[in-house]
Amino acid sequence: MDVGDDPFAAQIAVWTAQDDAAPPPKGGLVLVGSSTIRRWRTAQRALGPYAPLQRGVGGARSADVAKHLPELALRHTPSAVLMFAGTNDLADGRSVQSVVDNVRCVMQQLHSAQPGTKLFYAGITPTPSRWSIWADQDAVNQAVQRLAAQHPSIVYIDTVSALLATGSPPDEEYFVDGLHLNAAGYALWDAAVINTVRPNMPDVVAAAPVGPPSGSYLRVDLGPSNVEDGAQAPSVDDFGIRWNTWHTLQGGEQALAGEALRGLVTTTGATTEVDLVLSGGFRANGLRNGGLTSPSGDKLGTLAVWQATADFFYTGDPDDPGGLMLSGLSPDARHTLRLFASRATDEETRITRFTVEGGEGRPPRSPPRARTSARAAMTAMRAPSSCSPASCLTPMAACTS
Repeated sequence: MDVGDDPFAAQIAVWTAQDDAAPPPKGGLVLVGSSTIRRWRTAQRALGPYAPLQRGVGGARSADVAKHLPELALRHTPSAVLMFAGTNDLADGRSVQSVVDNVRCVMQQLHSAQPGTKLFYAGITPTPSRWSIWADQDAVNQAVQRLAAQHPSIVYIDTVSALLATGSPPDEEYFVDGLHLNAAGYALWDAAVINTVRPNMPDVVAAAPVGPPSGSYLRVDLGPSNVEDGAQAPSVDDFGIRWNTWHTLQGGEQALAGEALRGLVTTTGATTEVDLVLSGGFRANGLRNGGLTSPSGDKLGTLAVWQATADFFYTGDPDDPGGLMLSGLSPDARHTLRLFASRATDEETRITRFTVEGGEGRPPRSPPRARTSARAAMTAMRAPSSCSPASCLTPMAACTS
């Protein structure tokens, strides 16, 4: 198994540290592979009943997945693994057989660790920019389909037909750049995945979350922690309020889908079962690029904590689709999400648009135009009773529940 340069190595260390500190739930559906998995912002919504755990890295090959399967998936005792990998192998000049061998390696590791664990293999998608190697991609897909016909623990997902129905090569309107899927492309992808996973995997049944006690508040500080770009909110701020602070992160670095803050504490320090999970990646920035270092108490009240407002997560590029999910909220309770964006200067107008999905309630007042600060709120929201009760939003600076 030729791995060569290892795009997973650094990110594996990040996930390992987070998982060691606060392990994610076991027994779910682990999603492994390359940028299609990493950019899959709708995965949490589409696969909610199966407790999905994203573990995708851009540029990853099938050999990387096979090499790192113990850290990526096996440690989480999954009920099933969904794999999308192989296109980068072929683009790098590796053979069809090497990709098929790596799929077999993944299957064998799953069987050795947990006999009967299903492997869903999402077919390599045809793309305009790699149409010249489509014959090899199709050969991999056909080989995996033959494996699936022989081994009931392998299930092939046809992510190909819907795209080829738009043309050969597929229509550019389903791609960001001729290679990576856009929202329209992911809509086709989601449908193919859901229609295959649903009849082949039972819902992951977990105890109904009770959520934080009524009247509780949760605050989260997102952003980098290096002194040049940001600062972590104090455990207890000057108002006597407890914060949840993102992990150590350098300015300009990415935080990828699947990273999480688990077991959030309330503003009074009480522990909860609420997790904040990235469903789409962000980049981090702050002090040197517009962070608000002198927040106004008149505008932000007790949210005027400079360590929280001086740095931020941001998006703006399809490579960082930006999405946050809150799990562990009670579907029987009502919740309020308070979102804000901030900017250190009023010399320019930046627009921050928050999209909240997965909750029933009144929508945000408006997409805020952020100068020095702006807020939007969604009130009387109920978490859905399915999907491991969760709400997805893009992006979030602070929330209450």
